[in-house]
Amino acid sequence: MNGDHRKPSEIEAEIAAERARLSSDLETLQDRLTVDGLMEEVRLQVRGQINELTAQLRGQVTTVTNGVAVTLRDQISTAGDSITRTARKNPWPFAVVGVGLAWMAISAAMPDRPAKKKPHIGMAPVKPATPAKVAHYDNSPADMAAAHLEETADVWAEGEIDSGSNPIPPYDAEPSWARDDDALTLSRR
Repeated sequence: MNGDHRKPSEIEAEIAAERARLSSDLETLQDRLTVDGLMEEVRLQVRGQINELTAQLRGQVTTVTNGVAVTLRDQISTAGDSITRTARKNPWPFAVVGVGLAWMAISAAMPDRPAKKKPHIGMAPVKPATPAKVAHYDNSPADMAAAHLEETADVWAEGEIDSGSNPIPPYDAEPSWARDDDALTLSRR
């Protein structure tokens, strides 16, 4: 025998403890080799890889964000300097823009007023009719033509306002005053 001086009861207790440990290890291996056990191991490995990727992406996003912030800050600073130089050289456009913005802010702060629709003929607004003094025309051809023109214009304007349309009067490429006298004379015959 080799120099082992243990009692048989000690050896048996040691063997029983070893069997219990082996039994526990076998149960652990069996649990790991079942479908649920394998799925749990895969899940833990995937979760670990996802956590690593998330940490890497966070680092990359932080780096890119810092780079963009620095570039944006530099561009804004450059634009601000450029605007300042331009405003010092030519302040009038900035003054006009400032007045426009102030006007817009004041208009927005004021209570809404009901809009009054003003009549228009074409693109030109129509002024309210004021009682006009009756023109005194004599019997000269020029005064008679002016009276006829005024009367025709009044009738046309009233008709357009009453109809509610906004037509643009027709354009005559060659008005009567620019035509040859011969053409006028021939058209009257």
